Amino acid sequence: MKGKQSDIKKSVRPPIVVVVGHIDHGKTTILDWYRKSRVKAGESGGITQHMGAYEVEHGGRKFTFIDTPGHEAFPQIRARGAKIADIGVLVIAADEGVKPQTREAIAVLREAEIPFVVVLNKTDKADANGERVKQELAGAEVLVEGYGGQVPWVAVSAKTGEHMEDLLETIGLLAELEGLESDPTAPAEGVVLEIEMNPRRGIAATLLIRDGTLKKGDTLVIGRAAETVKILENFAGKPIDAAGPSSPVRVTGFENPPAVGEAFRAFASRAEAEVFVTGLASDMPEKKSKSAVKELSETEGGRKVFNVIVKADVFGSLEAVRDVLTGLSGEQIVVRILWSGVGDIGEGDVKRAAATRLVTIVGFRVGTGAASRELARAQKIKIIAGDVIYDLIDRVKETIVDLIPAAVRRVDLGRLKALKIFKKESGKQIVGGRVTEGKIIKGARFDLLRMREVIGSGTIIGLERERKPADEVVQGFECGLMIEGRGQIEEGDELTVWQEETERIKF
Repeated sequence: MKGKQSDIKKSVRPPIVVVVGHIDHGKTTILDWYRKSRVKAGESGGITQHMGAYEVEHGGRKFTFIDTPGHEAFPQIRARGAKIADIGVLVIAADEGVKPQTREAIAVLREAEIPFVVVLNKTDKADANGERVKQELAGAEVLVEGYGGQVPWVAVSAKTGEHMEDLLETIGLLAELEGLESDPTAPAEGVVLEIEMNPRRGIAATLLIRDGTLKKGDTLVIGRAAETVKILENFAGKPIDAAGPSSPVRVTGFENPPAVGEAFRAFASRAEAEVFVTGLASDMPEKKSKSAVKELSETEGGRKVFNVIVKADVFGSLEAVRDVLTGLSGEQIVVRILWSGVGDIGEGDVKRAAATRLVTIVGFRVGTGAASRELARAQKIKIIAGDVIYDLIDRVKETIVDLIPAAVRRVDLGRLKALKIFKKESGKQIVGGRVTEGKIIKGARFDLLRMREVIGSGTIIGLERERKPADEVVQGFECGLMIEGRGQIEEGDELTVWQEETERIKF
């Protein structure tokens, strides 16, 4: 067996490069320059909102790039991209410097333990300042070459193309140092990058081949499921018969959606794949269904509950939206996701919401058919849909504030001892007294206490101090007040003064 393995001829495989950085610092624009396409123009709001994988050729070499979103809502996608990559590219706008998601991207690259190159982008801008960025990176414990460290850096302008070739050369040098090898004759192994629902062709998966070659007709084992590759396409959506190491591909026609981030293995026949599945440990965790609707309640732990059904275009986006929505939960509100899935908002989603009541449907980058919209209107089910995640979440917040009643709480203000009764008439009294604690305010409510028992209540409708109108009187001062309410005040009685405060949901 050892002799056989020694006969395997390994070959250099293209590096898998993950591109990370703060939102709008130019990650996708850099890839656009290499691909000579306008992928960014097709992204909602001009930002990347899911993971994409692309192949680039330069000087007879191939590079596989993984583009990740920079928005704070997508940390899991960035981390997943870094874990499957060989090399990282940290993009920083030279006119803006190190930002919150830049620091998070640095942490992601360090956790993945992969070498990376710093790219100072937008050097064509008048206020670009590469030296300042390098100093900020030093503060984040990233020491680039020339600043006491060994992390390579390249200053580029993806807009003009300046030094873009140099960046590929630097990535190529890092790849050579890593000594990346593969066996293209072996069956393919890799990882699931993304899953989406195609209305016409069903479940489609974007796969990244780490080793070996994937062929049309192979059977994939993902988890405990075996799926035959019927439709195989390259990253550009063109039909192919086979793809080798480091290639991103799309496979369409899955019976059940695999989990994003899950590993796969390819077999030449379904029989071989089924034998392999049979040999897997019987205690492998099964995928849990997310279709079960939880029992509803309007409160949880004293907090109001906002119930949602979530739909998204791909599983990576769904994961991000779910995380952001549950992250809205706080001291006042619990956001509970009753059900989630990939694909357009359909009549089934509306019926599910109607059956469970008090549910809002949230859709990210998905459509809603006319029949579904009409059914939602008839059932009074609110649908919030959008293509830009931060706009969508802002609308969800607005809906929560509108739908969840404001909390009303009692705030005790002070106490007053009645010293003299001046006038009594038809539910109203004029009383003189001294504020013994806190303060009393015109318009506040009060409870009437006698012998420590509440015998009445009312409202302070008028307040005077030294025979002049007053809005409030504080502890130690005497005052006159006109009250309205039930119970007759007598000398020596005590008034506990309070008011109600409404507390709306805050994020």
